[in-house]
Amino acid sequence: MKQRIGVFAALVFVLASGTLLLAQSNLFVGTWKFNVANSKYDPDAPPQSQTRKWDASGINTVEGIAATGKPMSYSYPIKGDGKEYPITGVVPNAGDKISSKRIDANTFEANFTKAGKHVETATFVVSQDGKTLTITAKGILPTTGGPFTHVLVYDKQ
Repeated sequence: MKQRIGVFAALVFVLASGTLLLAQSNLFVGTWKFNVANSKYDPDAPPQSQTRKWDASGINTVEGIAATGKPMSYSYPIKGDGKEYPITGVVPNAGDKISSKRIDANTFEANFTKAGKHVETATFVVSQDGKTLTITAKGILPTTGGPFTHVLVYDKQ
């Protein structure tokens, strides 16, 4: 009986360690704070503040204060499997669905669609040291129909 308990305890330890290592090996997982000073928005204004939480399953939850001063909140999955998923909430300048592919350990590319039409491509890159997340987003502004390019920089918390 003691031997079975020992084997069971060892198995639980190995599984828990593997899960922890998997989460640690995904540099995207964690809480990221928007760095307004290092970000660039063309042609519109950046949000006043923003916090992005990326969980181990790939769900991104974003909360903050928009450029207009109003609260903002949305979430979407970045799974890297090329499948399309719905977006919860309203992503500024983006759509109602997202699909993504993993380029390498530090990079995802995501495509946003609205009513079936492509409206934005965003590249998510985590620095080699895992401390900075940079999102380069290019698309069409829904308000004017003109192009936009945003470079959003986040610092790991």
